[in-house]
Order: sequence, then C-alpha cells, then structure tokens
Amino acid sequence: MTTPADEVRLALAAGRAAAQARRPVRANPYRGDADTARERVLARAWVRGYGNANPMPVDYSG
Repeated sequence: MTTPADEVRLALAAGRAAAQARRPVRANPYRGDADTARERVLARAWVRGYGNANPMPVDYSG
C-alpha cells in the first residue's frame, strides 16, 4: 500500500522523468484545479519535479 508521502515522491519522479524525456509541461496527468486536495498536491509535486529537471534559464546580462 502506498502512503500519501510515497504518492508525492512518485509524482515528483514522474515530473522529473517527463522533463528529461522532453515532454511538455502540459503532459501533467494531474489537474491543478481538481476538486480533491490529493490531486492538487500531486499536480504541484509533478510540476516541481518537472521544474527541478528543467529549470528556466536566467539571463544575467541585463
């Protein structure tokens, strides 16, 4: 049986894998505007994993 913490870790890993596979961020299988708190948390975790593997470039030239 998976615990909620395990589900969050799996969502983080799935987001990271999606970024490494160069899939678009809209490939997130969870809805950020879902009715349940569980799905909203998993959506945020997926996006966090995606962002950690694919950070936005910062332009320091200005």
